[in-house]
Amino acid sequence: PMPFLFLRFLFALLVLLMVYAFRGAKPKFSKLGMLAGLTVFAGYALQMEGLTGISATKSAFITGLNVSLVPIFEFMFFGRRPKVRAILAIALGILGLALLTGAIHGIPLTTGDLLTIGCAVAWALQIVIVDRAVKGLEPIDLTLNESIPTLLLAAASSPLVGEFDLPLDSTVLMAALYTGVLATVLAFFLQAWAQRVISPESAALGLMAEPVFAYLFSWLILGEMLAPLQLLGAILILVSILLAS
Repeated sequence: PMPFLFLRFLFALLVLLMVYAFRGAKPKFSKLGMLAGLTVFAGYALQMEGLTGISATKSAFITGLNVSLVPIFEFMFFGRRPKVRAILAIALGILGLALLTGAIHGIPLTTGDLLTIGCAVAWALQIVIVDRAVKGLEPIDLTLNESIPTLLLAAASSPLVGEFDLPLDSTVLMAALYTGVLATVLAFFLQAWAQRVISPESAALGLMAEPVFAYLFSWLILGEMLAPLQLLGAILILVSILLAS
């Protein structure tokens, strides 16, 4: 996963540099922008490692909890008191997580569960940080600020986790190009642009569809199914996401 993440963000960086060259503009950097980049790397790295121990469906719903975590971090770091519905969303999210992971029956959380919860925390922090970073950076600059740390950390961590070689066939290159341009440059640019005018909670609402589509595709392609109580937990997480937004 790490070499592919490096290749993905390498393509993203190349595209961004071409945009700067075309515009004749110089990039701007900020500490907040780079900090957002650290959370991006953490989010991807933790999610990828977590997927080695849990299903794609479970991963998507746990990751979706980042929406419910945003009000917590807004209060912790900036004193912005959460609304009553946000508090209810957090409670429902915790209950949904307990049902989805089996923790409600006393089943201990797996390493995959814990890594993916860490992923949700990282993405919640990214949303909160981006909300502040866009006040001093243009969307294109913030996208670059987020891409550079992710690229460097992916390159540095690949040997540490025993991953260095990546088959550079056409399938891998096209996948890296696609995710680098659309799922990285375009997605991060649109997020930064949108968060200039909307709250971080509202921005997080756009992520609500991810676990739903992940479940559908995991069911259609991988044949993954949730047990009844797990499905109830997934539904509670979706409700918590909606309430938090």
